[in-house]
Formats: sequence, structure tokens, C-alpha cells
Amino acid sequence: MNFASELQIWEQIDVAERYTMDRKYEEAASLASDIIQTIPNSNFETPVDDIDLATMMNSAGMLIVQSYEQLGRIRQVFIELKKIYGSIWAIPVEVFLTGANLLLKDGFKLELREILEEYLSKWEYMIDAGVYALREDETNKLSSNTLENDHKRRYFLSCEFYLEVAAVYTVKLLARSFCNIELAISWVDSADLPQDGREALLKKLQKLAKKQRRAAQRAAARVSTASSNEDSVETENEQSTASKGDKERKDFSRKLVQQSIQRGSDRLDTFLWWFRSIKIKIGGLQFVIPSGKLMLLFSLFFWMSFLLRKRGDVFRSLAKSKINSLKQAAFDALRLAFSVQMNPLAAVQQVPALPRASW
Repeated sequence: MNFASELQIWEQIDVAERYTMDRKYEEAASLASDIIQTIPNSNFETPVDDIDLATMMNSAGMLIVQSYEQLGRIRQVFIELKKIYGSIWAIPVEVFLTGANLLLKDGFKLELREILEEYLSKWEYMIDAGVYALREDETNKLSSNTLENDHKRRYFLSCEFYLEVAAVYTVKLLARSFCNIELAISWVDSADLPQDGREALLKKLQKLAKKQRRAAQRAAARVSTASSNEDSVETENEQSTASKGDKERKDFSRKLVQQSIQRGSDRLDTFLWWFRSIKIKIGGLQFVIPSGKLMLLFSLFFWMSFLLRKRGDVFRSLAKSKINSLKQAAFDALRLAFSVQMNPLAAVQQVPALPRASW
């Protein structure tokens, strides 16, 4: 395949896009790969602007990433991209970021960490120009890939794109996925970054650290609450068990009393088994008294006898008290009578005359 014009390239890219719309992802990835590898070796009839070439290379690379993601082979996408572009650093940064985020989404953290560290280590910051350029040890290496050699001669990476890759590495991967904010902050402090970019990354990491601390505190509070609830449930269960035990003991005591009463009743029934009923015949009438009524009559007879006997004792006690009182009164009268002194001459003795008064 050899392209003579920019239009032919875009036509082939459109064909690859239609493959993806028809879910022909294998065909789309294969055609996009051919487009990327053919562009550097094409002899264009009219010169093509570098920006336009970069746009076409980026579009074809996006189709490869999309196809691999739909095929469930996103883990192998960077292997294919490195083979097509010749090196990790030669992959267009937008294609690189898209593939990195998809790897992170699918949980391939270890593979992504190795890829990001390799990519970030290929560039050095040029303070005077304010851009990142490929390190000299990389530019001195020869490659059979003409696209890679072409990038070595004239390709630079803007600070904006480099900081985006650095943010994926530090914030998303190290801090969030690996939960290692200290390592992320250490890398930012020692990395070759512009000062404003360094400060921006540190602010993001500090904000994330505060959020993680609050989340940890809430989790600890939930664990504490859950533990407290468990203790409360255990206490309630213990109280319920104790109450149930008390109830069972009370029921057992009640059953014992009932059994004792029943045993007494059974013994009484056994004792009076021959008093089951009594037949009484008066003239032509015959009465049958059941044992229950017989017991009632015996009880009434017993209580009447007891009351009559007590009443007789009371009457005797009252009579005895009255007799003793009468005896005591007679004795007191006799003692009074014999204690008075009598004058035998009082009947014949004259009463002395009263003196007369002189007028």
C-alpha cells in the first residue's frame, strides 16, 4: 500500500471506521495498522503538513485501541502499538492516554505501572523551551523503523500532555489504585517537572489524601457502630435468654406445685376409694350421695362440731366468771357488816336538851 495523497489516507481511515460500526474489529485493527506503517514510506504528490500527518496517525491509532477493547484484548494493545510505532515513546500521546485509562479500568495495574514508568522516563524537561524532548541516550539509538527515527529528529512533547500522563501515574494509579499516596508525592517531588505542574499535582494528591482519611474515619465509625450493635444484640439475647430461663424456672415450679397437689388428691382419692358413694333409703325413697358430696358433708359436720365445742367452752368460761363475781360481792358485804361497831344503849338514852335563848 502506497498513498499518493492525503485524501487517500482519510478514505482508508473511513473504511476502518465503518468496520468498527459493523463490529468487524479484526478488520478495522488490521487496516488501521497498515495505514500507520504505510504513511512514513509514502511519496505524496503534494507535501502534507506535519499537523495533518499527526492527526491521521492519531486517528488510526485510536481505531486500534477501540478494536482491541471491543475484542477483549486491551491487555495486549500496547504490545501491538509498540510494534507498529517502533517504541513506547513514539505512540501519539492521546492514543497512549486512551489505552492507559482502559487498562486501568479493566484492572491491569501492574502492566500499566510498568508502561507508564517506561514512557515517563523517556522524556526530559527543557526549561528554556518549556517543552519535553526525547532524552539524548534514546536519540543516539538507531532503529529500523523509519517512523521512529523521524520522531527522534523532530518530535517533542508538550508540558500539558506530559503532566496528563504524570497525573494518570501518580493520582489514578499510585494514589487511588495502589493506595500509596506517599510514593506518589515522593515521585512528584523528585520528578523533572515545571514548578506550576508540580504544585498542581501535589494539590490533587493532598486533596485525595484528605478524602481517603475521611473515608477511613467513616469506615472505622461504621465498624464501631456495627460492633456496638452486635454487643447490643448479644446483650438483648442474653437478657432474653435470662428472661426465658426465669420463665422456664417459674413454669417448672408451677408444674411441681400442680404435681404435688395432684399427688395429694390422688392419695386422698385412693384413701377414700371405698367412699365412692353412699346409698340411703328412707321409706320408699333411696338417695345416693357421691363421694364429693360426702366429703363436703363430713367437712361441714367437722366444723359444726368444732364450733359447738368452742361455744360450750365460752359459755362455761362466762358462767364461771359470773359465779366468781357473785362470791366476791357476798364476801365483801359480810366483811363490811362485821367491821361496823354497835352501841347497845342507844335505844334508851335521852337526847340532851338544847339551850334556850333569852330574849
